[in-house]
Amino acid sequence: MRSRVRFAEVDIVIDAMQHAPLGPGCRWVGGDMIAPTEDPLHHPFTQMARAVSEAGVRAVVTGLGGDEMVALTQDEEPHRGLGETTDTQILPWVGPRASSVLEFADDGIAPPALVNSMTLLSLETTAPVLLREGLWPIHPFADPDMVRLGEQLPFVWRELKQLQRQRLDALGMSEDVVYPVERESFAEVVEHTLTTHAPKLFDRMLVEGSPLFDAGLVDPDGLRGAVERLTTARYSAECDAKLLEVLSLHLSAVAFLS
Repeated sequence: MRSRVRFAEVDIVIDAMQHAPLGPGCRWVGGDMIAPTEDPLHHPFTQMARAVSEAGVRAVVTGLGGDEMVALTQDEEPHRGLGETTDTQILPWVGPRASSVLEFADDGIAPPALVNSMTLLSLETTAPVLLREGLWPIHPFADPDMVRLGEQLPFVWRELKQLQRQRLDALGMSEDVVYPVERESFAEVVEHTLTTHAPKLFDRMLVEGSPLFDAGLVDPDGLRGAVERLTTARYSAECDAKLLEVLSLHLSAVAFLS
């Protein structure tokens, strides 16, 4: 991709495995007041933002909103909406208070925005880290005109992101770039964090207690069983990945209340 498309000369690479979320140096683990809505991969993202800033950059153009711009509608492809949760048997640590209010999750919410809610959530999670490092985020795909354009694109252009794939093909990208066999994600980073750094943090949480237990948001017995799975059973992204958010919320709550 770098040989086909003009990029800046400086090429900054941060190994997320070496700067894993909740690992040594993570501000969440250090007790800093970090909002639970910030990026779950906070530590490596902070390292990247800092390196970019130190290279003299003052503004960052992101691709946030690009996926949503060509997303299929519920009528075209039924899918789980933002905020919907999976079965509590899969998430046994969900506390009784959290379960009891799920049916009211959409009561009294703000009217729909022009920009997709998932895009807005992405902007919310990334902005604090970038701004703290002196970087001004710019999101072209979140522009209302781009959102409207995406809504008018034909189905065949949006299905499987054909519009972007055709663009990559036109730039001379190879087949394994245009139609990659393996999906790019941070799933391996999340698994690494939850199976290496997270267990000791959960042990401390279960011994010392948590505001989440007191509020009935997390069930300690259910959490204890889920944590045991991390070290004794085969890791399952569907069952285990969301545990990262439990730790983020717990560490944020402790920091804000201390």
